[in-house]
Amino acid sequence: MSLIWSIIFGLILSSVLKSGWGFIIGLFIGPMLYQALGNKLTEKRTQSNPTLYLTIAFEVLGHLSKAKGVVTQDDINLARQFMDRLQLDATSRQLAQQSFNRGKASDYPLRSRLRELYFQYRFRRNVLNIFCEQLIQAALVDGKLDEKESQILFIVADEFHIPRQRMVIYIQMMMGSFHFRHGHYDNQQNSQYQQNNQYNQSNHYGGYQSNSRQTDLQNAYKILGIDSSADIPEIKRAYRKLMNEHHPDKLVSKGLPKEMLEAAKKRAQEIQAAYDLIKASRGFK
Repeated sequence: MSLIWSIIFGLILSSVLKSGWGFIIGLFIGPMLYQALGNKLTEKRTQSNPTLYLTIAFEVLGHLSKAKGVVTQDDINLARQFMDRLQLDATSRQLAQQSFNRGKASDYPLRSRLRELYFQYRFRRNVLNIFCEQLIQAALVDGKLDEKESQILFIVADEFHIPRQRMVIYIQMMMGSFHFRHGHYDNQQNSQYQQNNQYNQSNHYGGYQSNSRQTDLQNAYKILGIDSSADIPEIKRAYRKLMNEHHPDKLVSKGLPKEMLEAAKKRAQEIQAAYDLIKASRGFK
């Protein structure tokens, strides 16, 4: 769409300036104008419907739970765990519970609701990507994805115009994050690591004794979305890209609700911890 906008703007400029240079200038300026207009529209829509992101996130989570069959007490507990992880206040928690229940309905309009969210944030891909990550993370609270859950995640990808292979990568990244976090890493230990910033020969990493460093490394590479054979420049590029996408200030400016920001911060901490482990293993700064 931005390319079409660039061509249109180029044609307009070339007509006004009566020069081929106008077309070339339009090709460069067009995408910036398209993005600026898109950001303005997104900001306006977000202000008019500030709870849409949180609402649809928990509706789809409820739909995921229902897709497996009867929603059990375990499913409800898992949803509550995700609410705890997001540190929702009482008002947001009530909204999340109501949304979760709506999503369980047999006639829940999954695709139309996803389109509504896409329409609001289509100019801010980072927010839609974060939505995918957080949804996968919520579905993985029990440590696994079944076939029906995967099908719903691919519907999300379709409606957000995300290639399915990219959704597969997101799933692999979040699986790595889950195992990394539940294997050894947690936020308190990561905080200790940030203070000590050391890795010694007795395999102490971030204040814990690692008994399966190789497994930790494999999951660390998954968190960055790269293969363990990646060279150092590729590792650094992946790390910088992910940290840029999960920067709290940038996410807030792009319209991510404050209720979902805490999960994004924790995700950034996991990315940092994974990168630090890979650096220690590969011996680069």
